Amino acid sequence: MARSKNRSEKDGPAEPETAKVLQKRQLMTQVARRTGLRNSDVKTVVEATLAELGDAMALGMTLALPPLGRARVSRRNDSSGGEVITLRLRRRLQGSDKDGEDVSGA
Repeated sequence: MARSKNRSEKDGPAEPETAKVLQKRQLMTQVARRTGLRNSDVKTVVEATLAELGDAMALGMTLALPPLGRARVSRRNDSSGGEVITLRLRRRLQGSDKDGEDVSGA
């Protein structure tokens, strides 16, 4: 059976036509603001972290990185422009713990 173009809520939201992009410089600024560390220190850590994540994905490793979530490589394609790695990211709902109970204190 062919899949309908209209996606149900069960399948999740449709991919936005124009997604916002978080650039590395913006990420470093936000991390520096959140941690209170100097930009030079944040740059070193963020660049090393991104390199390690890239290496792990290239090896096909599943990434278990709370609070980001659990990411696994679902597809890999080599092209003339480089390698394309498609990830599937599973995130917990905010305000829930492992058992799915509300931990927000409400």
